[in-house]
Amino acid sequence: MKRQYLLGVLCACMFSVAGCGGDAVLNSAAQETEMQTVEAQEEKRAQQDSLQNTVQENNTSAASASKTFVDYTQELYEYYLTKEELLADVGQGIIFRVDTAFQKPMCPIVNGGNWPFYVHEDNVVNLEISYADLISKTGKTFYPYGEKVLVDVLSPDGKAAYHFEKLYDEIMQDTSIQEQIAVTPGEWTLKISFAYVCDAARSHFKVCAAYESPSEEDISWLREARLKEHDAGIQPETKDVPVDFKLTDTGKQFLEKICKTVNDFDRTDEKDEAFWKDFLFLTYTGLWEDEAEIVKVPRADLGFDEPVVKVRLEEAQAYARLVFGEELPDLKPAFEEMEEGQTSFFLADGYYYIGTSDFPDFQFHFADCMVYEEEGSIYAAAEYSIDFEGASNVGTVRLTLVPAENENGFVVIAKEREFNSGF
Repeated sequence: MKRQYLLGVLCACMFSVAGCGGDAVLNSAAQETEMQTVEAQEEKRAQQDSLQNTVQENNTSAASASKTFVDYTQELYEYYLTKEELLADVGQGIIFRVDTAFQKPMCPIVNGGNWPFYVHEDNVVNLEISYADLISKTGKTFYPYGEKVLVDVLSPDGKAAYHFEKLYDEIMQDTSIQEQIAVTPGEWTLKISFAYVCDAARSHFKVCAAYESPSEEDISWLREARLKEHDAGIQPETKDVPVDFKLTDTGKQFLEKICKTVNDFDRTDEKDEAFWKDFLFLTYTGLWEDEAEIVKVPRADLGFDEPVVKVRLEEAQAYARLVFGEELPDLKPAFEEMEEGQTSFFLADGYYYIGTSDFPDFQFHFADCMVYEEEGSIYAAAEYSIDFEGASNVGTVRLTLVPAENENGFVVIAKEREFNSGF
């Protein structure tokens, strides 16, 4: 059976937690310290003790299953289930069950989780989907997934026998549905994906699929499939460092400039005229004689000849393609359209004329770059720390990149700047 593993982009940090069965791994900000201190037993034990004080115990039978906090102090076989809970579920014909509650600061993410199940004779699968208090942040926390709840039941030939889909703000409407799906002999697949933000209120989430009338063959197949990988000591394969994408020193220097010259944007944002004007202005305004052609533009409104950077239109267009992989729009501001006293930004005779100015005293320093693979697609998240007027690490810039056939080997598809509290 094909296995797919996932990643999480959680509250600006990236973590991955093994120890869950099936075909997906839960990611959440709550695991950061545990992942970093897996060999530090005393510290880990202290974390577990703290966690025990804030969670309720999972019920051990499906019949009395309720929406509880996950207890990470127990060894989990499949998702949030201990081995005993998993076996109890299988014994009752439950193909898959996740029934949990989280609250801030956790951000659960699963993408493309596949749970196969075999049907030995014509049957019915009972599917329950319910959730409450899920929060959306318009996708900015979760690139490339976006907030979502997706559930599919796929037939042996890969066709969808059932499809449930809620995206972005749609997830914020509390949902509770039950479906009965007719199934025929063969290997079927339950596929789920979800990503959402937790707030102070507990965000309950449940997906449960069960045979209406399980045969002994169904249960035996399910038990073997759910336990064999874990009992064999096989852990999910890490896919967060593909060998065919690497951020070079030249790429790091390029992104350092992007930190300063590109406004924040999300992959779903439409780049309007103001965005492109700011992009061109910030890109070229700080250049001087050793980097660009500087000319003087008579400015009666300013009372002097203004020094401006002269940039060929074709050069600006090529640079837009290099940064974003997009064409620069037909942006042709005229000198006469500028407001009185405005720093120059106009197009004339095939050249942009952009007034020179200084930048605030921000410095950007490369901190980290994590590369991920998702179902054959690769993207990277690069982070830069921010210094300001002698103060270090006052914030972070996060840049999302995808591979591209250009001199950098990537284009930028999202940028987010975040300052620390108190700055």
